[in-house]
Amino acid sequence: MAMKTNIPSDDRLFGGAIYASAKTIAHALETSETTVWRWSASGKLPKPHRLGGGTTRWRTDEVRAALAMLAAG
Repeated sequence: MAMKTNIPSDDRLFGGAIYASAKTIAHALETSETTVWRWSASGKLPKPHRLGGGTTRWRTDEVRAALAMLAAG
């Protein structure tokens, strides 16, 4: 499955959030949550942060940086 390469540089991608769930990232990238986890495990996306209480989220700035690097080639 190909990643989207048109990455908005502002906060439109994640609605201005600092942290995003796998569901939010999957929706923004038009893919599944399973694929988000798979890309994270393979290094295409950064590792998520555990925020406690069973909450795991990705920093949106880290996700944007990873997507920009992938788009650059």
